[in-house]
Amino acid sequence: MLRYAILVVVLVGALIAGIVFVLNRNQTRNEWQQSMTQLVSASHVATSSFETARAELRARTSQVASSLVVQRAVVEKNGPALKQIAASEQARITVGRHTYGALPDGPKVTSTAVISDHDTVLARVTLALPFASDLLVLMRADTPLPNHGALMLVRLGRVLTGGPVGSPVVLQHSRVLIGKTPFAAAAAPLEANGVSVLAIQPQAAIDALTAPYRRFLFLAAAVTFGVALAGATRLGRPLARLVGEVARLRRVAQTDPLTGLANRAALDERLFSELEHADRYGTTVSLILADIDNFKQINDTHGHQTGDEVLRGVGRALAESCREIDLAARFGGEEFALVLPGTQLANARRVAERIRESLESISVTGANDRPVRVTASFGAAEFPTFHGADALLAAADAALYEAKRNGKDQVKTSTARAKRPRALAEVKTA
Repeated sequence: MLRYAILVVVLVGALIAGIVFVLNRNQTRNEWQQSMTQLVSASHVATSSFETARAELRARTSQVASSLVVQRAVVEKNGPALKQIAASEQARITVGRHTYGALPDGPKVTSTAVISDHDTVLARVTLALPFASDLLVLMRADTPLPNHGALMLVRLGRVLTGGPVGSPVVLQHSRVLIGKTPFAAAAAPLEANGVSVLAIQPQAAIDALTAPYRRFLFLAAAVTFGVALAGATRLGRPLARLVGEVARLRRVAQTDPLTGLANRAALDERLFSELEHADRYGTTVSLILADIDNFKQINDTHGHQTGDEVLRGVGRALAESCREIDLAARFGGEEFALVLPGTQLANARRVAERIRESLESISVTGANDRPVRVTASFGAAEFPTFHGADALLAAADAALYEAKRNGKDQVKTSTARAKRPRALAEVKTA
């Protein structure tokens, strides 16, 4: 009996240790994936902010070049006036062989407008947007970042701004080491002078997110092992408790605690399974991504409790729109996903529209008893038009950001299409 009890204790201990290891690893991976989703989203939003700043630079260059004061000074070849204008506008004005003013040193993106008389070029007006802290502040203002997240501009593997200037940056497998601190990172090129924006979050901050779950897991494991140890000679009850605890922990590991939907880990597992099945049998799978509009503003204006109520309300709307074979999941932050096996893109769009309209019925009271209007933007894509989980997610994400750019509270879909030739612009950009 003693040998049997020792064997039971050893087996139960080994089983609990293995379960703790697997669940802890899955939870850590889940938190990492959610953080990476937020960082990838942040890098895309930051590039959109940069393109907006670039467009404003072009507009400002055209405005300066078309002003009567500048054109009069060019025609009259009034050097002092051109020099004063260049200094006040931080511009470089070239008239013939004479150049007035200078652009900032260092990496930058420039915009040049031409002042001409019919086919004769009279002058060139050039303005610059330096890759410096002012640009980074502008990009941060419109970019939702995770806790302890930040943006950084890098070029040729070196930090331009947002960190130790000149420090080497090597991005490998979504990780980067800056100094001695490891970060999770997502990079997006700005398509200007080889500069990229890097959305980063300290690895320690991501690990801290799993600490409460890890403590709970170890406590549950210790309690379970204690029960098994105390009742090793009566095997039935300890085993029943262990099985129940394992099942509960598994549900916890695959469920988002706030909305009750599947979490990112469960979504990835199900999406891979459905795509494998669809590829084998020649069927379709549609993916819908939804992002709550102005969620940061809701949190800032009404508080995080109201924000949590909005998340729960959107989660219920998605769950109520699902068939039994569908999967609704919280993708990360204020973003949700819906996997629709056997559904073509046109039907997925109708599902997304139905969900979008149902959000109008969500009743949430914010600060000062003010009602909070809840809307969301949707992006949808279909397999096999986009083959593989990464391509399908990227296509749905691109459609989602198109909906955001077009005014929010709408549904966009991704379809395969040929690239269109770039339109010729009057203002040239370096």
